[in-house]
Amino acid sequence: MSLRLQLVLLFTAVLAATLLVASALGLRIGQRSVEEEIRKRTAELASATTLALKHAGNDDDQISEELAATVRTHRGILRAEVARQAALGIDADFTAARIEGGGIVFTRWRGPATRVADEVIDDPDSGRALRLVAPFNDARGTKARLVLLASLAEAEHLVAAERKALLQVAVGASLFLVVAFWILLGRILIRRVSALQLTMRAVEGGLLDVQAPGPREGGDELAYLARGFNRMLAQIRGFNAELTKKIEEATAELTKKNRDLEELNELLVAARRDLTSQERLAALGQLAGTIAHELGNPLNALSGHLQLLARRPDLAEPARSQVAVLQGEVTRMTQIIRRFLDQTRGFTPAAETVELAPLVDEALDLTLGMEARQRIQIAREVDGVAVRTDPGLVRHLLTNLVANAVDAMPNGGRLEVQARSEGRDVVLRVSDTGTGMAPDVKRHIFEAFYTTKPDGKGTGLGLAICKEIARALRGRIDVESEPGKGSAFTVRFPEADAHAA
Repeated sequence: MSLRLQLVLLFTAVLAATLLVASALGLRIGQRSVEEEIRKRTAELASATTLALKHAGNDDDQISEELAATVRTHRGILRAEVARQAALGIDADFTAARIEGGGIVFTRWRGPATRVADEVIDDPDSGRALRLVAPFNDARGTKARLVLLASLAEAEHLVAAERKALLQVAVGASLFLVVAFWILLGRILIRRVSALQLTMRAVEGGLLDVQAPGPREGGDELAYLARGFNRMLAQIRGFNAELTKKIEEATAELTKKNRDLEELNELLVAARRDLTSQERLAALGQLAGTIAHELGNPLNALSGHLQLLARRPDLAEPARSQVAVLQGEVTRMTQIIRRFLDQTRGFTPAAETVELAPLVDEALDLTLGMEARQRIQIAREVDGVAVRTDPGLVRHLLTNLVANAVDAMPNGGRLEVQARSEGRDVVLRVSDTGTGMAPDVKRHIFEAFYTTKPDGKGTGLGLAICKEIARALRGRIDVESEPGKGSAFTVRFPEADAHAA
């Protein structure tokens, strides 16, 4: 049930109770006023009648006529009775005249005179009536009394009519007041309460930037309530703003710590990979030294005997050709062992002043054959400056990167080689438009013995050696790659000394 309906019902109940009490009091007062007026008129009539009875003397017929005249000429008089003291004895002679059946009936009798008083009685025939007693002295000078019985029906009719009219007025006034109260309540109270309720619902829905309508100062209790609600909303907005700020600060701090933790984790993983790669390269270097020693001595002996055999003058020409082939193979095997040793042993830079262009050209010439040059478009961008660095390590680095780029473009593509000087740094960049690498592959490409090439096509040492060379030159190597878009390797390291021409 709404507040408006409750207040209207309460107002209706109070109004009904008030009207009932007022009506009852009004009817009671009206009834008493009418009865008092009837009493007064009856008293005046009794006074006039007693005077007429004195003049009538002791004639019973004359007394009866006077009583009949009183009853007949005054509406509302139901009975007139005269009691006179009898001539002999203690009884009294009674003469009464009353209206009965549209006429006046006279009654005479003698009997004891009982005491009667003024009062309202219930007459069996006429209902409520007023009995008025008027004592007087008759013509003989003896005591007598006149009793008039006046009907109160007129008062009851007036009260009933007044009750009916009052009821109609009360009902009409009640309806008017209820409707007026309903309208005024809606304008004064309910509309403001509804506005406050809508504001509260908006706050429940999460809208904290609303404000309850009402004056900033003064006003009634609802205005005070609206201002209190607005102050509470302002405090909540302040608390939310402060809490949001703290949450954002905590989130930013947590994000920064997570980022730092991720970087530390990446550095740790990279350090573990570097350590593993170095351990593998160290083991490989030991193995390579052992293999080179074990194979070098037989190859040196074989090369010496082949040289002696080739110097013999009596050696036939077909045999001399075969000896030359054997010498070439022994030389090739020696170069393979030496190159393997160079790739696995530690790198110690020997700085000298060199130009970058010849190093780039040598790396391209050593790596690209005729077939590769036909299917791959080569773009070369090299500064013509001289830098101080180890040319052998730079040549080795460029050779491995170019070889990987060529292997990544079996169906052709574009190879770009850049070498430039930026301040005191040397920047080498080798990019291709080959197959590219997935993120999980890119994380492992600098690990020793890790390769994506088929068996027999790669050892997994090229990029690991490139990283070691970059570290030996006090620099770093980075890779950018996406599947299907190719790869780009960038090596940045400082010069060993100032520029020299």
